[in-house]
Amino acid sequence: MTFAELLQSLNADAHLDINAAIESGGCTIRYDDHIDITLENHESHVYLFSPVMQTTQTLTDDFFASLMQIHLFGIATNRCWFGYDAGGQRVILFCLIDLTTLSADAALGRIEILIDQVQYWKENLPHIGQATQATSLDATAGQRFKRTLTP
Repeated sequence: MTFAELLQSLNADAHLDINAAIESGGCTIRYDDHIDITLENHESHVYLFSPVMQTTQTLTDDFFASLMQIHLFGIATNRCWFGYDAGGQRVILFCLIDLTTLSADAALGRIEILIDQVQYWKENLPHIGQATQATSLDATAGQRFKRTLTP
């Protein structure tokens, strides 16, 4: 399958300007009025990603450790992985499609899986962020009030 064929299979619902997407090497498609999936073509692969959490404050080491644990081997995320876009201050969820090995139906299936995962993590990741932030604040407060003995 080619990138153009993948876009053609998506076009019925997305109303894409396929020529513009092929020329630029990518496009963003909105699903369910709130999930933006970006497709970027790189040779025989398509990278798919979507923001799942906008960051409004500094994220803790515990938060990033949680992300690493959640996506270990892609099991809990159905072969999708988290990334951090420092420029956009957001956590993204992404996956990769190898166009040389997948049929159009299989590729569309991977896109549907990503959409489902994005929906789930958009709802649940902020709770993890809040929990790890609270833990970090508790530890910081504890360190400030730690009793020290002087000789």
